[in-house]
Amino acid sequence: MTTLPTPKVKAAAGTPAGRINVLDQLRGIALFAIFMCNLSHLAGASIDEGDAVGTFLAQAIDVLFGNSARPLFSFMFGISMMLIFDAAVRKGRRPYPMLLRRMGMLLLFGALHVFAVWNGDILFMYALDGFMLILFLWMPKPLLLLSGILLFLISSYELQAAMSPEVSNWLLTFSPSNWLYNGIAKLPNPDVFFSNPYLATSFSELVLAIEHLTFFLFGMYAYRSGLFVRLPKYPRRAAGIGALLLLLGWTGKYMYSGLSSENAWIMTLHPVACFSVTIGAVFLIVGLAGREGSAASRLLEPFRAVGRMAFTNYLMQSLVFVTLFSASGEGVFASLGFIGSLPMTAVVPIGLAFFALQMAASRYWLRVFLYGPFEWLWRAGTNLEWPAFKKPSRAEGTDESRHTA
Repeated sequence: MTTLPTPKVKAAAGTPAGRINVLDQLRGIALFAIFMCNLSHLAGASIDEGDAVGTFLAQAIDVLFGNSARPLFSFMFGISMMLIFDAAVRKGRRPYPMLLRRMGMLLLFGALHVFAVWNGDILFMYALDGFMLILFLWMPKPLLLLSGILLFLISSYELQAAMSPEVSNWLLTFSPSNWLYNGIAKLPNPDVFFSNPYLATSFSELVLAIEHLTFFLFGMYAYRSGLFVRLPKYPRRAAGIGALLLLLGWTGKYMYSGLSSENAWIMTLHPVACFSVTIGAVFLIVGLAGREGSAASRLLEPFRAVGRMAFTNYLMQSLVFVTLFSASGEGVFASLGFIGSLPMTAVVPIGLAFFALQMAASRYWLRVFLYGPFEWLWRAGTNLEWPAFKKPSRAEGTDESRHTA
């Protein structure tokens, strides 16, 4: 059987060929951050004016994770796209059909999730971004970085708050989201379009996908530039830079959350502060994980298993919470919940306990199985074959190695 020539794009020099373990830990922490941001919506939490503790918890979650969790997960998704692409190239396979199938599967999961389970879904948006990212895979590193920066300037409307109206309006003419809105406005009856819940939701997801595309591109650039090969060699330096970026980002987000958010410059720097937290988390976690055997490295270890099963764990978070709580479900799940609105002081401990349960369950699951159930199904659809699901026993592995030898 003849093999087709591989694409011209190849892994950059110094790019790892195997699994990058710290990515699983990063993915696990990103999943936790997204879950904390979604928690009040998933549980339909209430915050009364006199509830000082509940208000503090909501604000703390927003400052720590708000508008930084999704960019972090987007950053990780961009890296995953490059990993899959490069792995296919190295094996002489055709990466584009594989990635199209993979994003098609994710779009299907996302559509079922957003329309039938919970309207706070991100899978649908990520699938749309995945399709768009295929157009960028051929780009060399400098062009990837330039594309990410330009999209960041165009798509971050807060970034334009301190700019002159002329500059802001000029940038708006290059905004793909603005093009979409103008296109819908030219329809004979735009209100009919937006009154359809399926069309309106799909449109809003597409707009969000475009606005988040920049973070995917930054992740692709980070992988192509060999960041995850170089950073672990200097763990103290990486951790120090990460801690500094986190401190600066959290300070900027805290200032934005207060009355001073009306200041044009603070508003302008808000998206920069949010992304500073995202990049700071990457540097800090890579630095801490690089110090093998340290207490910090051991502290991050539980996030590895939950990160390897991020797809399954994300879906289980919404499935469990919309089944339990009556204020958040969609479709069939809208009538299943039996727990009413709870204060944030109750919802946050419930969420933390649930995530801890997911961490433990993921660890024990991966002792027996190679993948999470939804990861396995996603992999099967991507490769058009049923992959092995259960890990071979020691006896089977020994017997297989003898036959191989």
